[in-house]
Amino acid sequence: MLKKYFKLIKNTYSEWMKNDPFEQSAVIAYYTLFSLPSLLVIVITIAGYFYGREAVQDKITSEIGMFIGEGTAEAIETMISNAFLEGGSILTILFGIGMLLFGATGAFFQLKKAMNKVWGVRPKKENFKMILLDRAISLGMILVIGFMLLVSLVISAIIQALGNYLQSFAPEITSFALSTFNFLISYIFIGAIFAGVFKLLPDIRIGWKVTFTGASITTILFLVGEFLLGFYFGQSDPTSVYGGASSVILILLWVFYSCLIMLFGAEFTVQYALFRGYTIKPNSLAEPAERQELEELKEREEEIKKKSELLKELEAEGPGEHADEEFKN
Repeated sequence: MLKKYFKLIKNTYSEWMKNDPFEQSAVIAYYTLFSLPSLLVIVITIAGYFYGREAVQDKITSEIGMFIGEGTAEAIETMISNAFLEGGSILTILFGIGMLLFGATGAFFQLKKAMNKVWGVRPKKENFKMILLDRAISLGMILVIGFMLLVSLVISAIIQALGNYLQSFAPEITSFALSTFNFLISYIFIGAIFAGVFKLLPDIRIGWKVTFTGASITTILFLVGEFLLGFYFGQSDPTSVYGGASSVILILLWVFYSCLIMLFGAEFTVQYALFRGYTIKPNSLAEPAERQELEELKEREEEIKKKSELLKELEAEGPGEHADEEFKN
């Protein structure tokens, strides 16, 4: 039994490396850097409508500060404040909202491509309609994250109020219980995001059972990885040589390493589905990547054949005529 699970992990690592996760993570990190202010503005606006903008913004920045430091969290908070649309004409606000939506969906758009590569599928055709659909799905993911953040804030507030009430009866037990409940909330929140990414972004049909299994493993890897990253960043300070740009570099590094973990979790989900004998099928908008790769190979072979025939024609003509023309010139 252990041998089978070892083979599962081995296959996961092998396929993960074949898909070039470092290049994909770098691309997603680059797009995330520009999408982050817009994404956070939309999420804060959704949750802040019910819970209060300042409370939601403080919650997000404090959580980010736990992972990548207070300095970077303050830089992100400044980005959020600058990105909010306040004042101006109606046309300016509408244009700004459009740019916010386009910017916020950029990172998820690239993440969708990475997920499709992991699952071995490609869209049947790229057109303007497909691009709009992909952007709409990405926006849907952002709205789901905003709603989940609102729910987690409400639950945290209830737990905190209950903890304050019970603090006078059993302070030590209450403190431990609060820490445990907060960890569980974080685990469920992050796991639900991974489940949404694995289920909604790739162009495949996959059951929720496989999705939740892969998301649970990915969440564990993510939390362990983020703890190690926080320890590494706190001890070595890899951004110290970058001076004023250190906060930006730290965001890039954090997203880069987080994407590596997420792509590994996605690959584990694929291999686990195969391990359990589940059939992986593309949805109506996609097809197996091998089919398009074969078509590309055929087109490449035809192109090489045409170039080869042209080269033979040039060789048959001989260099004489060309040499005489060059001599006359």
